[in-house]
Amino acid sequence: MLPARELIHQASKIKTLLSNADDSEILAHADELLLFLNRLRDFSRRNVKVQTLLPSIDDIMYGLESNPEVTLQDKSVRARLLNLFMKLS
Repeated sequence: MLPARELIHQASKIKTLLSNADDSEILAHADELLLFLNRLRDFSRRNVKVQTLLPSIDDIMYGLESNPEVTLQDKSVRARLLNLFMKLS
């Protein structure tokens, strides 16, 4: 499990990526994003403050597992992720 400080640092990096990178670069990091969301969900199970930030990321995680390209091109998904990462960082 990652400490909170490391999660915040990674969230900041991913927020920058989602904000500034083009679609192909974001897609290239789909596995990294999914891994981070899994770690964040595990961390949130132990920390009530983080649980309130994660209304439901399960659908995003499922999309990243089954069809990352379509999931990451969805503007709603990107907006939800950016919002989550802004809250974390």
